Amino acid sequence: MTTRRDFVRTTAAAAGALTLACGGTGEDDASSDGGPLSILILGGTGFIGPHEVEYAQTRGHSLTLFNRGQTNPGLFPGIEQLRGDRGGDLAALEGREWDVVIDNSGFYPRHARLSAQLLEGQVDRYMFVSSISAYDDSLPAGIDEYNAPIASMEDPTDETESPYGPSYGPRKALCEAEVLDAFGEDRTIIVRPGLITGPGDPTDRIRHWIARLTLHDEVLVPGYAGDPVQMIDARDMTGWMVRMLENGDVGTYNAVGPDYQMTMDELVNGVHGVTSSEAELVWVSDEFAAEKQIAGRYSPWIPGAGPRGFMLVNNGRALGTGLTFRSLDEILTDMLAEYEEQVVEDPDFGTRGGAPFDQEAALIAEWRARNA
Repeated sequence: MTTRRDFVRTTAAAAGALTLACGGTGEDDASSDGGPLSILILGGTGFIGPHEVEYAQTRGHSLTLFNRGQTNPGLFPGIEQLRGDRGGDLAALEGREWDVVIDNSGFYPRHARLSAQLLEGQVDRYMFVSSISAYDDSLPAGIDEYNAPIASMEDPTDETESPYGPSYGPRKALCEAEVLDAFGEDRTIIVRPGLITGPGDPTDRIRHWIARLTLHDEVLVPGYAGDPVQMIDARDMTGWMVRMLENGDVGTYNAVGPDYQMTMDELVNGVHGVTSSEAELVWVSDEFAAEKQIAGRYSPWIPGAGPRGFMLVNNGRALGTGLTFRSLDEILTDMLAEYEEQVVEDPDFGTRGGAPFDQEAALIAEWRARNA
């Protein structure tokens, strides 16, 4: 099982201190002119939180983590950690003051409302980590932060779904509204990421390509080489978030990458290169993937009939505030190193995404027979 200790060790070894501090871009890593910030993080021990903590520490900031103590509770023993629950037990936050708060764990509007209303007089700015899923499913290609329809749901009070259930996007949009209602536009930062990956990614969305190309002689790839792909390394995103806090930025930002139009061909062949794999890539059509009910199982590819706007989001505003990206090769190399370490303890590491492994060869054989 991958632990946060494993993850932090792997990330540090792969990235190195300088790369961690500057996002792999060579940016000036001096702190802001205003000096160190006191930062409250709601969450902090999941996927993106440890990257925030590590980066903010290199910048000299003072940190406090607030969470239930259930996810990786042994992380960061030298940092102040407050215990509570977003659902109603916020007593540990009362009577305290911080410069800024980063909300990584707001999934239900009531929870966002409780924290925002409590902290409104205790912090200067509120940074909420939302999602591009806050946009409506009809998302057109190339939208920016202010010209796209926002998702909605019939019952905003429904908390029966898991955090990442079908209403994830609408609930994120409602959380944004709660924070803005409490803090106003001049004290709020909304960060809308797309697909977040990199070392420590708890999903197999990118890692399954590493596993497949490492373990198989032939690898099924759905769609077309030019299908658009957007993804961001958690280290790049969280470093940029901390720098925005230092710079006094406010507003809403699409946190997607890279700064050029990546394609599925570039992603998969990038994995092919870093793994030194000799596997053959077998591209199958959207129609075949849909027929075989694998259309939603090969992230980050989106079928041609799907909402391609979610892979063509405008990130110009974020770039203007200093969002930068490490190379695809660096991301994949670091993830390969993590895979090679973790697969020793967990032979199924990286194999839980995409079509079941034992079906892939049969699907490839059928595709070839049809197109012989």
